Amino acid sequence: MNKVLFLITIIFSISFSLYSKENNSDSIYQNEIKEFDKIINQINQDIKKEEKDIDFLKNSLINNEISASKLVVKLLNKDDGYFKITKVKITMNGNNILTKDRLGKKELTIFNDSSSPGLYTFNFDLYVEGAGYGIFTYMKSYKFRIKRTVKVKVHDIGKSKLKIIIYKKGEDSKHPENMLGIKIEKNRS
Repeated sequence: MNKVLFLITIIFSISFSLYSKENNSDSIYQNEIKEFDKIINQINQDIKKEEKDIDFLKNSLINNEISASKLVVKLLNKDDGYFKITKVKITMNGNNILTKDRLGKKELTIFNDSSSPGLYTFNFDLYVEGAGYGIFTYMKSYKFRIKRTVKVKVHDIGKSKLKIIIYKKGEDSKHPENMLGIKIEKNRS
C-alpha cells in the first residue's frame, strides 16, 4: 500500500508539475499578449495624434492661417566704401514695412516670413550719399534718391527671394551719379 500511495503521490506530483508548467507557459504568453496590446494601443494613440495634427495643418493651410511658401527680401550695399544708405522707406502692397535712418550694415533683411501665394509689390525709396576717403572725399557731397517698384510672385510652395543691390558700376569722376548701380535679383528655391 505504501508503494501504491508512493506511486500515486509521484504520479500526482508529476501531473501537477506538468499542469503547473502548462499554466505557467500560458501566463507567459498572456503577459506577452498584454505587452503587444499595450504597444498597439500606444501606436494607435500616436496615429490619432498625428491625424489631428495633419487635420489642423490642412485646415490652417486652407484658411491661409499658415503658408507653405516664404518670402525673403533683402537690401545689400556691396560698395559701402563708395555709397552710404542714409534712409530707407519700403512699402509692401501699399503698407509701410520699414522706415529706417542711417543703416549701419552692408546687408539688411527687410522681410523674412511665410506668405500667402500671390503677387507682391514693393516700393523702395532709398536715400544714398557718396562716401569716400583720401582723394575720394569729394564723393561725400553727392546725394542720390533711388525709387524703384518691384513685383515679386510668391509661389504655393517654396521660398521666393528678392534682393536689391547697390553697387559701384564704374569710374566716372565727372558724373558720380553714373557710378551708382542698382541691381534687382529675384529667384525661387
